[in-house]
Order: sequence, then C-alpha cells, then structure tokens
Amino acid sequence: MNTSFWFDIGAGAIALIAGITTGFYYLVNKGKMKMLLKEKNNMTVPLPDNCFWKSHTRLHETLTELRVRTDCARAQIVQFHNGGQFLDGISMKKMTLTHESLDKGVSSELSNKQDILMSLCIDGLNILLKDDPEIHIVENMEDSWCKQFYQSSNIITFAFLPIKKSGQGIGYVMVQWCSWAKADEIEDEIISKELEDARALIEVQLDLLKENNKK
Repeated sequence: MNTSFWFDIGAGAIALIAGITTGFYYLVNKGKMKMLLKEKNNMTVPLPDNCFWKSHTRLHETLTELRVRTDCARAQIVQFHNGGQFLDGISMKKMTLTHESLDKGVSSELSNKQDILMSLCIDGLNILLKDDPEIHIVENMEDSWCKQFYQSSNIITFAFLPIKKSGQGIGYVMVQWCSWAKADEIEDEIISKELEDARALIEVQLDLLKENNKK
C-alpha cells in the first residue's frame, strides 16, 4: 500500500474522533443549557405587593384626574427626603419628583427634578408654607434659582399645596400651566377645590404605603 492510502486512513480516523468529541461536547453542553434555561424559567422575581401597585396606580390616577380637571400642563407629586450630610454633620434636605402626569407635547421634569437641595428653593418653599392653593405667576417672583428653574421648564403659572403626615410637611402636590392661553382661563375656586381634593387622596395613599412598608 502506498503512503497516500495510510494518510487517508489516518485523516479519516482523526475526523471521526473529532466528530465524536464534538458531538459529545455538544450533547453535554446542550443538556447543561437546558438545565440553565429551566432554572431561569423557574426563578421567581420578588415583586412589590398589591398595596404597592394599587397605591402608586391610584396616585398616578389622582394626578391625571387633577391635570384634566384643571386643564394644566403638568401635575406632580414632589417628596422631601434626606440626602446625606455636609462635612460639618448637618443633614442635607432634598426633594425629588416621584409622580408626574403630563399633557400631550409637554416635556417631563423627571430627569432634572431629582435630589434637589431644598436650600436652593427657599423662596418657593416659603410660598408653600402658606398652605394656600392660590395661583402664582412665575414672572412676578423675585429673581432666584427657583424662578429660573421654573422658567427653564416653561412654567408660566403654578399652584401647589403641602402634603402632610402627622402635621409635618413631607412634600407637595403641584399643578403647572405652560401657556398664557391656558393660564388666562384659570378659575381660582375650581383650582383650589381640585388641589385640596387631590391632596387629601394623595395623603391617604402615601399613608397606606408607609403602613405597608412597616410590615
């Protein structure tokens, strides 16, 4: 027999061994893959309970109803919270937009209304302390960071009320108008009633979330 014959036999043997090895590797790994997929499908992701879903859904529904009834551009819930501390140990007081309902074509403030130092908005918070749902014109506010912030969001007029827990302010509910055409049609008595009704509902839902979080 010539050399090419033995070469062909050797090559065929090598190919056969490689094929068997590849097939075995494939079957083993296919089995492992099936096991991993089965484990993945059987995994349970912990989800918030029904109270969480219901309360946050109701909060969004309340804001949307408030926005529609007042014909405003944005309706929001902003909550106060701690945010670390300064080098001298004094706690940072911050506020964050947690819920928002928008009219069509209106930009969201969600991305730029997170972890804002409350010290930057003293003039606006002083208005909030009055606990009065009157309409405020941004243009008439004193020059400040807060006024510039409102103007950058194209807010022309706004109204808000503090949200309270055991008599302490924990945030606020706010409505904003971004066009003079809408602002000129505002009826103060209607806005006042709608804001007060919305605040009452929001306080109830936040209380439910707080109590449920203790369990």
